[in-house]
Amino acid sequence: MKKSIYLLAFCLFLAITVPVIAVDVTEDATYVIIKTAGYEAHWNKAAQMGYMEVFVGGSKESIIGKAGRAFYHSGMYGGNWHDWGALQKWEISKKETGKTAVKYTSSDGAQKNYSVLVTYYDSVPYIKHEVTITNPADPEIDVLASGHSPMFEVGVDMVGMKVFTQPYPYGSYWTKSGFFGALYGPKAQIAELTEWGGRNPGRMHLIHDNLNKKIKKNESFTYTYYVAFGKGGEKEATDLASKVQTEPSTTAVSPKDALSTTWGHIRAGY
Repeated sequence: MKKSIYLLAFCLFLAITVPVIAVDVTEDATYVIIKTAGYEAHWNKAAQMGYMEVFVGGSKESIIGKAGRAFYHSGMYGGNWHDWGALQKWEISKKETGKTAVKYTSSDGAQKNYSVLVTYYDSVPYIKHEVTITNPADPEIDVLASGHSPMFEVGVDMVGMKVFTQPYPYGSYWTKSGFFGALYGPKAQIAELTEWGGRNPGRMHLIHDNLNKKIKKNESFTYTYYVAFGKGGEKEATDLASKVQTEPSTTAVSPKDALSTTWGHIRAGY
């Protein structure tokens, strides 16, 4: 009897002290919806596919805003700009404790097909993006040239937006409501800011033209960058730059953990 009581008490202790870590992925008519302990991100199904709304730490206002396009890829060739099109399909590629990988498929309607494998973690505010570009037909094409890949058009009031060169190119912005968004390009050539939506700057993007190569019909090329949505500002975004390439632990973090920047406080309800 005593052993049963002790076992029950121990199980209750674990239930209270060790949070269940999970990434939930659902959909509605408009979005693929990703929910973690720190944010809720909406991946737009219509053109251009990509993040359209993001809510951090239970906030009721999106830190991206809502427009015809917000986060997507674009490339210049054949005399025109060609963007990610609408979402053709999506699927959960892998689901483990503390992380879920979702594969999004699209086309630019011209020369490039896109397969975007995105890994969402429940213990950190950064997101891993592995983008595969495939040439579906003749002729041979440049996989990354004269384009913006990725682009982030921010449609909310910001306190600041800035790009950095160390330890590699990345850009971040932070809002009046106390949240930030960021793009980290460990292999990028440069991070840039441009005017958009009446704001200067209003858009940030990573250029990966340094990775360019020519691919023939049915050949593919994959490259990786990271996105982050968190609580804080310039300092918190900067602190993450040295951490985003680290595969996070699948156990819960505390406010004192090494990766607790913006995250331990969110999980603890601060």
